[in-house]
Amino acid sequence: MKTNDFISNVKEKSKPIIVAVFLAFICISILLMTVSIQIFFKMNSLGTFLSAITLLVLFMLVGKVIFNVNYNELFTEIKLSKDDCMNKLLYSIFFSCVYAVICVLIYQIDFTINPDKTLLISNFMKGISNDNTCTNNYDILLSPIAFTIGVLAEEIFFRFTLYKVFVKKREDVIIFIILSSIIFGCYHGYSVSRILETLIIGIFLAIIYVITKSVVYTFISHILWNSITFISSCFMGYFKNLNVSLPVYNCGIATVIMILLLILLSIYSYYKRDYVIPLKVKDKIHSIKNNSDI
Repeated sequence: MKTNDFISNVKEKSKPIIVAVFLAFICISILLMTVSIQIFFKMNSLGTFLSAITLLVLFMLVGKVIFNVNYNELFTEIKLSKDDCMNKLLYSIFFSCVYAVICVLIYQIDFTINPDKTLLISNFMKGISNDNTCTNNYDILLSPIAFTIGVLAEEIFFRFTLYKVFVKKREDVIIFIILSSIIFGCYHGYSVSRILETLIIGIFLAIIYVITKSVVYTFISHILWNSITFISSCFMGYFKNLNVSLPVYNCGIATVIMILLLILLSIYSYYKRDYVIPLKVKDKIHSIKNNSDI
C-alpha cells in the first residue's frame, strides 16, 4: 500500500514537468512555423506582421483546444487591472529594474568569458554603415504593430494561459513561476546567455503576474524592455568607442531608463498620494519590526 502511495505521489508531482516538456515542444514548433513565414516573405515587415498574427492565433488555440482555457476570464482580468493601478505599476517597474540589472550582469560575464565571440558596438556600427537597405512607410507602419502583437501573444500564453495550466491550488504558484520561465527561456534561446536572460525575465514577469493578477502589467514591463533595447540602437553612435558588447549596451540603456521611470513614478505617487510604498507593504514591514523587537 505504501509503495502504491509512493508511486501515485511521484506521478502526481511529475505531471507539471511532463506538461512543461510538452509545452516547450509546442512552443518551439510554433516558433519554427513563424520563422518559416518570415523566411517565405524574405524577412520583410509583412512577413513579421503575419508571423505575429500566426503566433497569437496558435498560442490561443493551444490554450483553448488542449487545455480548455476560458479566455473570457482574460477580458475580465484586463477590466479589473485599473484597480489599485498605481501600486501594481510600481511593482511592475520595480521588478523590471531588478531583472534589467541581472541581465546586464549576465551579458557582462558572458563578454568577460568569451570576448572574441561577443559582438562589440564598434563592429556592429561597421555592419550598419555597410548596409544599404532602407525602410519605407509600409515598414514603419507594420513593424510596431507586429512588435506589439508578438509581445501580447507571449504574455497571454506564457503568463495567463500557463497560470491556468499549472496553478490549481495556492501552492502551485512556485511551480508556475519556475516552469513558465523555463519554457519562456527555451522558446527565446539561441545561446546560453540569451536563455539565461529570458529565463530571468520570465521569472520576474511571472512574479509580476502573480502579484498584479493581470497581463496588462506584464505586457507593460515586456513591451518597455523590448522597445528600449531596440530603440537604444539608434543612439549607439554616441557610444561606439566604448569597449562593451552590444547586449551589455542595450541592457544597460534599458536599465538606466527603467530606474529613471521608477524614480519618476515614485515621485508622482508621493505627490498624488503622500506615499510611495503601498500601505499593505508598510504594515507588513511594521509588523516584522514589532515582532523582532519582542
